[in-house]
Amino acid sequence: MDVDESKKDAEKSQVDKTKDGDSIDSGKTKGDEKVDSDKSADDEKEYSPDSIYYLCLGIQQYLYESGRVDNIFSDFYYEKFAECLSEVLSNHQPKLNAAGQMLCRIEEEHLWEAKQLGAHSPYVLLNTLIYFHTKYFMMKTPQEHMNMSFTQILKHWRKGGPGKPTTANTAGRSVTLRYYCMGPGGATGKPKSKEGIPVYETSENLENPLRCPVKLYEFYLSKCPESIKNVNDMFYLVPERSCVPDSPVWYSTQSLALELMTKMLNRILLVREIQEAHLHAQPIYV
Repeated sequence: MDVDESKKDAEKSQVDKTKDGDSIDSGKTKGDEKVDSDKSADDEKEYSPDSIYYLCLGIQQYLYESGRVDNIFSDFYYEKFAECLSEVLSNHQPKLNAAGQMLCRIEEEHLWEAKQLGAHSPYVLLNTLIYFHTKYFMMKTPQEHMNMSFTQILKHWRKGGPGKPTTANTAGRSVTLRYYCMGPGGATGKPKSKEGIPVYETSENLENPLRCPVKLYEFYLSKCPESIKNVNDMFYLVPERSCVPDSPVWYSTQSLALELMTKMLNRILLVREIQEAHLHAQPIYV
């Protein structure tokens, strides 16, 4: 056999191996195929809504810790993202394990860490009030929040509480916020009578004033226009676009849109403490 024939036979052998998939030049080894198979399985895996929200909160926390002021849940530039996220979260259904414990990845502390609760901005302060009212006042739907008014929330002092001592009460006193649920004929925003009216309340947080429902409610009032504080047909106001942290007024006289309320509430309802509160809370009657 001459040299040319040997060369042809070698080339034919290499082509045959390539066709059989045995050549390393075929592009993929068995290991590559295994990796691709795993990737395909991961791509097809559907993450639960609370897992998706958990990842988003992690991204938001990372942005703040990196010195960024972006809020991916409220800034105009992220509006389309917020809409898509809200649609995903609206499909979440709370689950319980065999012991009756709530299965949810999102905890309240995650929201504090991601700066989604507190008074960091007009939007975050609104989100905080909606969170507290959902947790303590048992508001479960956007419309229930939209029906709320300034005249339905009153401060209430209790003697003998953990507050600062007073001349009349050396044991001190505590402050609570009371929400008087609308009763029949309460079209004016105030119940006809407080007798037998269901009331939900929340106490002040003396250990951490920055997380205190009472303090944050008072701060919200201080940032609202004076003319709006006694109205009986709204509570959540639209933030002023031009305001800065030092501005005396943060909010306009316009009520928050139902669509925005729905997006905010879809995220809040995923929090474990919210779901647990709704399982056990009962109103008082006064």
